[in-house]
Formats: sequence, C-alpha cells, structure tokens
Amino acid sequence: MPSDETIIEDIRQIRNDLDRVRQDIDSINRVQVISNSRAILDDIKRLVRNSKQMVAALFLTKDWIASGELAKELHINQANLDKVVNNLVEGGLLYREKRGKCVYYKRATRFDLIGFDKQKDFTETFDSWKKGLETEV
Repeated sequence: MPSDETIIEDIRQIRNDLDRVRQDIDSINRVQVISNSRAILDDIKRLVRNSKQMVAALFLTKDWIASGELAKELHINQANLDKVVNNLVEGGLLYREKRGKCVYYKRATRFDLIGFDKQKDFTETFDSWKKGLETEV
C-alpha cells in the first residue's frame, strides 16, 4: 500500500497535469477565437440585432455582475432582465451563474480576445444607448 507521502505527491502531479491541460485548452481556444473573430462578430451582430440594451448588457458584463445590479445599470426593472439577457445566454455570449440566491452574469471570454470594447459598431451603439439615458433624466 502506498504511503501518505506518495499519495500526496501523486495528487500534486495530477493537479500539475490538470493545470497544463487547462493552459493548453486556453491556448487552443485563443487561436480559434482569433482566427474566427469575423465570424464571432457576425454572430454577435445577428444575436443583438438592433438592441441597444443587449449591446449595453455585453459592455456591462465585462466582469461578473449581479442580476439586480445589471438591471439597475440597464435602467430596467429586474423582472424584465430576462428579456434582455436570455438570448445572449442561449447564444453563448453571456455566462449565467447562480451563487446562493443571486444570479450573476459575465460575457464570454472571447469578447476580450476579439477586442469587443474597441469594435466601432458596438461602441457607437453603446454610446448611443448611454446618450439616450442622459436625455431621459
């Protein structure tokens, strides 16, 4: 029967192997995203269509954000948040994670890889959405 030290060393080796596999998968994903950036941008445009709120949701979810805070930032009732985010989640553009009683959202990692925040079509839509909020106040 192996000793405790041998088992501990085996566990460390397994963790190291898993870390290397994760790094390799991340590298492969980056290459795929970068090589398919035009198709990804087209998918985003197809999903958001002309919805300024959907584009705003993608800008506002660069980091994890609670559903209540996202609704507040979007200036909508939290009960209506699903109308904005469901298609984004189903389309793989937003991650939805339940933590206890709260739901959090974050945009998919590939957004940062394709430079989403610098894409003219989307930044103009986001800016237009923000200006629309200013005129409401």
